[in-house]
Amino acid sequence: MTLPEQERERFCQVLHHSRTSLYRLAFSITRNSSDAQEAVAEAVCRAYERYPQLREKEKLPRWLLKITANEARRLCQRRGRTVSLGDLPTEPAIPGRETGDDTLWQAVQTLPRDQREAVVLFYYEDLPTEEIARIVGTSPGAVRVRLSRAREKLRSILKEGDYG
Repeated sequence: MTLPEQERERFCQVLHHSRTSLYRLAFSITRNSSDAQEAVAEAVCRAYERYPQLREKEKLPRWLLKITANEARRLCQRRGRTVSLGDLPTEPAIPGRETGDDTLWQAVQTLPRDQREAVVLFYYEDLPTEEIARIVGTSPGAVRVRLSRAREKLRSILKEGDYG
């Protein structure tokens, strides 16, 4: 499919600005760098194919996040991946980020997937709960419950220092 030059440039520009967010979200779901990269690549291909059908082009960044989350979940289901807490990755979740004190990120990675997704989208991507609900396919109330439970668990994990 061929997009008009202006639309292709807009898509590429939004993709360029969203790449870290897409990777971070995929990584929080897959917990594996190569799987996260694969999920993002597949999501970008799907989004590009369906971009002409997107009616509200200003929603492209949020739409990319939703497709990426779905692709990452699909990849995990397809591979039947389970990860024990002892196997958590030690690599940073942001490409090119210098290693430093990743205590909070490591603690976030120990959360159940639904809470982890909510935390990444709310705190790292600064999305409102209504938008997170649309991305993960649940209600805003459920997102707020996930965030509340995640904060409670993170407090406990960080207080005990048991984050991997």
